[in-house]
Amino acid sequence: MKHKKFKAVKFDNKKRLFHLTYSSGLEVACPYFSLGIKGKVIEAAPDAEVGGHAFFFVTQDGNVEYVPYDQPLHIAQNPEYVREQALFEMTKKINECIKKEKVSKRELARRLNTSMSQLMRLLDNTNYKKELSRLIEIASMLNYEFKWEFKKVA
Repeated sequence: MKHKKFKAVKFDNKKRLFHLTYSSGLEVACPYFSLGIKGKVIEAAPDAEVGGHAFFFVTQDGNVEYVPYDQPLHIAQNPEYVREQALFEMTKKINECIKKEKVSKRELARRLNTSMSQLMRLLDNTNYKKELSRLIEIASMLNYEFKWEFKKVA
């Protein structure tokens, strides 16, 4: 994911929003209520201690809170973030199925007609450059059915 660092953080107590700019250029509006903020914010900035991978804010009563880079993306339902989360969850489930079925990865690579290194990339939870269809194919080879589920976001 390319949206991992904050470049700028601005707050608007009138609209009760943070205006967040990531180093990638992506801009996201994050409402106070989604972070549980009831009072006014008096300061906010990228957190230098973690290299901008989070931002902090200070409320009028002196509380200091930290927000990781991915929380505003989840709140805003950023399409790239949602896609990567879905791939992560699906890859995690596929790996669980492989362990449960006790199929060797070498055998799985042979059935997929691919190399071991390509299979390992497909099964890597942190690799998001893969095709959903290949994961569905692996599930099918393990005798699992893939079903879509759509839920309304809160």
